[in-house]
Amino acid sequence: MFFRVLAGTGATLLAAAISSATEPPSASAPLTELPPLLTPPAADVPSNQPPFGGVGGEYDHGHLYLPQYVSPDPQPPETCRPLGRWWVNPSVELAWVPSRPLPNAVRLPASVGTSRTPRGPLLPTAGQHADTFRAGFGLSVGRFLGDAHTHAIEGNFFLLGRGEETFSGYTPGLVVVFPRGAARSAPDFVVLPASQIAAYVGTIPATLTTWFTGADANYRCNLLCSETCRLDALAGYRFAYLQDELYLGETPDPGHDEYRQNRLAVSNAFHGGQFGLAGEVRAERWYLHGTAKVALGTVTADVSATGAMIGMAAITPAGYSSLPALSDATQAQFAVLPTVNVLAGRQFGEHTRVFAGYSFRYLSRVTRLADVVNPATTSASPASDFWVQAMNFGVELRY
Repeated sequence: MFFRVLAGTGATLLAAAISSATEPPSASAPLTELPPLLTPPAADVPSNQPPFGGVGGEYDHGHLYLPQYVSPDPQPPETCRPLGRWWVNPSVELAWVPSRPLPNAVRLPASVGTSRTPRGPLLPTAGQHADTFRAGFGLSVGRFLGDAHTHAIEGNFFLLGRGEETFSGYTPGLVVVFPRGAARSAPDFVVLPASQIAAYVGTIPATLTTWFTGADANYRCNLLCSETCRLDALAGYRFAYLQDELYLGETPDPGHDEYRQNRLAVSNAFHGGQFGLAGEVRAERWYLHGTAKVALGTVTADVSATGAMIGMAAITPAGYSSLPALSDATQAQFAVLPTVNVLAGRQFGEHTRVFAGYSFRYLSRVTRLADVVNPATTSASPASDFWVQAMNFGVELRY
């Protein structure tokens, strides 16, 4: 009996001890600190140490190991579309320029290197002008300076095809010979005998040309970028060149410039600083792009005459009038050159886009040949203006 009571008492005490050991902590005594975290076992350890870290260099299954905190790599900024570090935009330009017909017929000097003085060649320039419509070529090349596509440099080039008009002049009392053809050499004048001067009137080809080219280089900085649009500010340098020519002969063959021995030329070179905006709006694969730029600078007008063109006179109802503007002169004046370009296109893949658009270029101050041969002109560099408007078609390549 005694042993049964003793065994029951021992079992009761053992059950109470086990229950107290497994009872959760009381709500009245909350935990004030967390157990310390242990360093995870090292993956690579020297050969003279145990293969696992932890307490005593061994992996303890009674602990929970957390990995060390590693800061994430910085993410690159989101790329501003369109994609591609480089872009190349060749285009065909179908352009129109203003019609500036010459106001007067002109006569070249009577003296042609001999003692005789027959009437000089007559050029019916009145109403003549170079073609107002011609084809041109445009090219834009640029490169983004970072992966975010927020800064870039670009260059643009524009060349307008050479417009020309060839017409016949008259040479009373003279025979005009082009030794190697009217498109290769300057003419030689041969005076006929006095008895034949009044009876003979020959002809001579004369050509009037106009051509225009321009280029600019810009730095671009992004102002606004979203999934469907972007807007950039740009600043840079702008150059433009306009030239009118009147010379004896036909259109010269490449590599032959002897025609310049009898030539009247008026050239205008523009240099200036430029600023503007460029942006585009996208909708699925279609996009609309626009650029507006203004260049402020100086235009230098140069008037030069060589050979038979020196001393030419304009024919007026009152007779002959000298042209003081024909003397060689160079003058620089302030000018403004704004440019507007709008185009629409469609994207094919990530690297190719085709487009069609319209562009307008305006040079506020130039000297034209029509002003120079006008007898009413009194200035050495008479002022006029010039514009080019064009339809352009091209492709944009990005890579």
